[in-house]
Amino acid sequence: MLKTRVITALLMLVVLCIASAWATPFQFALFISVVLLIGVLEWTTLMGLKAWADRLFYLGAFCTAMLLFAFLANINSDAVVLQRSVVLSVTGAGVLFWLLAFSLMRHFPEQKSRWEGVPKTALMGFFTLLPTWIALIQLKYLQPQGYLVLTLVALVSIADIGAYFTGRAWGRAKLAPKLSPGKSWAGFWGGLASSFALALLLLYPLQVSVVNLDLFRTLAVLVVALIVAVFSVLGDLFESMLKRSQGLKDSGKSLPGHGGVLDRIDSLTSAAPVFVFSLLILFADVSWA
Repeated sequence: MLKTRVITALLMLVVLCIASAWATPFQFALFISVVLLIGVLEWTTLMGLKAWADRLFYLGAFCTAMLLFAFLANINSDAVVLQRSVVLSVTGAGVLFWLLAFSLMRHFPEQKSRWEGVPKTALMGFFTLLPTWIALIQLKYLQPQGYLVLTLVALVSIADIGAYFTGRAWGRAKLAPKLSPGKSWAGFWGGLASSFALALLLLYPLQVSVVNLDLFRTLAVLVVALIVAVFSVLGDLFESMLKRSQGLKDSGKSLPGHGGVLDRIDSLTSAAPVFVFSLLILFADVSWA
């Protein structure tokens, strides 16, 4: 199992690096769309849908929403930039949703009736996955070499790695025992510290390759890195809440040794919208292209 898990992780990393670094923004958008649609199909399992007709109907509805927002945001092969107002609106809605999700998780399972049921979880799927989709595409259009995409993935990954090792070493007080018994407060703070340390290391490469950083923007980048780490934990816990509600261990079986796509991108679903929303607000005057 460990060998399979490592091989799958390496293959995913290679594919991500290739797509981020060498694909055009529109090719990357197509790649992300395919990955997210697999996640959407897995979401129907978290909704409790059993019949394939119902699952495909939800998938079709999500595809329709993606096409609509692709048109509104100007996601096409000729575009150089996306419509900032559309991206801000979608990612801003995503950020607000995650603040609401935090409240839902705090009261699990006592108040799970507030969100359980197919209509509610169907709507939550749109607020979870659409902002993730448009946020990742926006990062590639902002910086076609892929540095911003890889920066976000690195920040989320290092937060998870830091949380794992510090949690194993000092994790006695549990962070959310009803949702994820393995997570601890020590792991949480270790994840934040790891993301902050990586952000410090990335300041020079970002200064050279992406955007000019004055003192204010340097501090802003470090704060955003911490916020991204916090939100990444919310995404992980939120998927755990949905899986526990359905009695599931994994969201799917599409990734050998890892479960489903949602099991791998759960932290990104919450981190990506806040990362992009913050960049567009803090660096509004930057000509990224």
